Amino acid sequence: MSTFLHRAELALWTGLSGIGLGASALLVYAWVEFLNNPGITLVDGYWIGGEPWTSAGTLVALAGAVLALLAGAVVVLLRGDWVRWVLLVPLLATDLLWWAIALGLVPFGGYQPIDPISFAHREPQTAAILLAVPPVAMAILAFLPLQPDRRVRRRRVHAPGTPPPPRDEG
Repeated sequence: MSTFLHRAELALWTGLSGIGLGASALLVYAWVEFLNNPGITLVDGYWIGGEPWTSAGTLVALAGAVLALLAGAVVVLLRGDWVRWVLLVPLLATDLLWWAIALGLVPFGGYQPIDPISFAHREPQTAAILLAVPPVAMAILAFLPLQPDRRVRRRRVHAPGTPPPPRDEG
């Protein structure tokens, strides 16, 4: 169990690294376009979106988000308490909503499903909020230290095998 949990934590870190690497690849390419074309903004550099770097950065970010979300869910299920298990549901639901939109199962502003990479590039705010934020929140849930158990427990007053002292009925 410990080895499985360690591998799940490693997969979570790998997924988070993939999100960061993909986002930084998109940022670096937008910066390159910004420097090569005077008079445009960094956002315009993103929308120029030359291939293959834009698709590669988006693919790495998507793969990292999926890996981090699934591995984080495993870590939370294995190490978490019931509060973390309840918080797991909306995080998984938001990611599933994004995938349902990207695959065309849920209509979204006239989007015709082509592939998730083009949808993530076309709607970066939606991808960031629904796809990249839940794995980061999942990592926070997974790695946040557990609180000590504060339940009141009844303890023995006398040694086992000896009768309890008589009650004073007065």
